[in-house]
Amino acid sequence: MKVTQAVLDDIKRTTDQWRASDEKRDAGLPTEFPDVKRYDNISYGPAGEENLLDVYTPKDVTQSVPTIIDIHGGGNVYGSKELYQHYCLDWAKHGFGVVNFNYRLAPQNIFPGALKDTALVAKWVADHGQDYHLDTNNVFIIGDSAGGTLAYQYLTAYANPKYRKALGLVSSGQLVVRGGALNSGFYFVKRPGAITPDSLMSAYFTPEMMQKYDQELHTENYVTPDFPPVFVMTANHDFLHDEGVRFDQFLLDHHLAHRFASFGTESDPREHVFQLNQRDAVAAKANQQQREFFRSLFVEK
Repeated sequence: MKVTQAVLDDIKRTTDQWRASDEKRDAGLPTEFPDVKRYDNISYGPAGEENLLDVYTPKDVTQSVPTIIDIHGGGNVYGSKELYQHYCLDWAKHGFGVVNFNYRLAPQNIFPGALKDTALVAKWVADHGQDYHLDTNNVFIIGDSAGGTLAYQYLTAYANPKYRKALGLVSSGQLVVRGGALNSGFYFVKRPGAITPDSLMSAYFTPEMMQKYDQELHTENYVTPDFPPVFVMTANHDFLHDEGVRFDQFLLDHHLAHRFASFGTESDPREHVFQLNQRDAVAAKANQQQREFFRSLFVEK
C-alpha cells in the first residue's frame, strides 16, 4: 500500500515544524570542545549517507571508555546525527565514548529497516570499537521518542535470539550491553488505536508491515529475564507520558530491573524529549541521573 498524499503532506508539515524548533533550541551551540575528539562520517552499512556514524570520545584517551550508542528520534521520518551531536557531545564530555548515527527514514524505508540499521551499528561497534577506545564490554543503548522504540526493540532482540532471528537482524557479536535509557518512547505499537492508517507513524509502520509482523510488533511478548536494566524517562507534559507509565508498570509486573522518572512540574513543566536541550538545568539533572544509573552498571574486566 502506497503512503497517501495526506500522510506525505503531514510528514512535510510536521518535520518542517520540528526542524525549526530544533534549530532554534540549538542555535549557537558549539560543535567542538577542547576535551572531546570527533571522528565524523564513518560508513557502517551500504546505504550511503543514511548509513554514516560519528564517534565522540574524551580527548587523548588511552584506555577504553564505556560506550553509548544513541538512537535519534523523529517519528522514523525525521532526524539525523547532526541534530543530535550536541546531546551526544555532552555525554562524551562526561567520560563516555558515543556513537551517533544516521539510519534510513520512512517513507522510503519501512519497518524493520531502521532496526536493522541499529543492529548494523552495534555490529560495527563490536568489530571496530577498539580502534576508537570504545569499551565493547560496557555498552549502553539510548533512544528517545521513535529512537526509544528502536532502543527497546533492539534491547529485546539483543537479549532474545528468537526475536532477533524473526526480524532478520545481524548479531552484535561480542558486544556486551549493560543497560539502556528509554526517553519519551513509544513502547506498545500494537495497542488498539496506537497507530492509525492515516497517522504519520503509518509511513514506517505501514498496514502491510503491521500485519506481516503482527506477532513481532508485540515486542513485550519477546522480553525475557535477560532484558538489560533500563532507565525509563518521560516528562509531565510529554505527549507520550502515559506510554512511559505503562512501560514502567510492565517492567514492574515482570520483575525487570529498571528506574522510572518523570520530570517537570505544573509550575515548571517539561515537554517531549526535553533532555536534548543543552541550556536547560532540568535536562542537565535528568542526564546526570542517567549517567549515574549507567555507572552503577559498569563491569570491570
